[in-house]
Amino acid sequence: MPVKRSYAECGDACATAHAVELIGDRWTYPVIRELMLAPKRFGELADAVLGVTPAVLTSRLREMEAAGLVERVTLPAPASVSAYRLTPWARELGPLLRSLGRWAHGSPVRDAAPTGGLTPDGVVQSMLTMAPAEAPSPGLELQLELTDARVAGGHSYTYRLSWDEAGLRIDRGTHPGATATLRADSSALAGMLYQTHELPPGQQDMVTGDNKDVARLLDAFPTP
Repeated sequence: MPVKRSYAECGDACATAHAVELIGDRWTYPVIRELMLAPKRFGELADAVLGVTPAVLTSRLREMEAAGLVERVTLPAPASVSAYRLTPWARELGPLLRSLGRWAHGSPVRDAAPTGGLTPDGVVQSMLTMAPAEAPSPGLELQLELTDARVAGGHSYTYRLSWDEAGLRIDRGTHPGATATLRADSSALAGMLYQTHELPPGQQDMVTGDNKDVARLLDAFPTP
């Protein structure tokens, strides 16, 4: 097997080429996406990065650690287990990757109506990417509780969402000030945001609190 050489080793000092080499591997971005909001255990990553084998994920995490993109940590009690998180340097990729995502929507070879789904963190990153510059008025304070129905016994994650003149902000954790909580499968939420702009018929029990605020959230996103 030929030795893989970097572009710099070919005699080109372009920093952008180096950046693309760092994140251009097939599995690198999904790992970055799944770690952008909070650390995750290996098993969580294996469930979220669809198609990767444990051996390949182990190898890729090792390479990303060596490149300064991820680091191993121990989660606080009561979990007290090993996990992976992005380094502060890697977290700086957030705005750049959201810009890349918006650019990708113009791709002439991408299916305009993809059949695949999104993980909980995946749909959150999608929302941060596609949110209109103009916030709903009045602003929104919501809690999201998302699972991935594609994964048997999948993990559930809770997010606090704030959207006002300062922009859309979503991070991991409960939101004591939320006017409503939306509980949904993450792929189903993507469909509500970008296709139907409403809750599925007969599924009003997905919301605890003010249904109107959830409706305003769903209505605020554009149809790609």
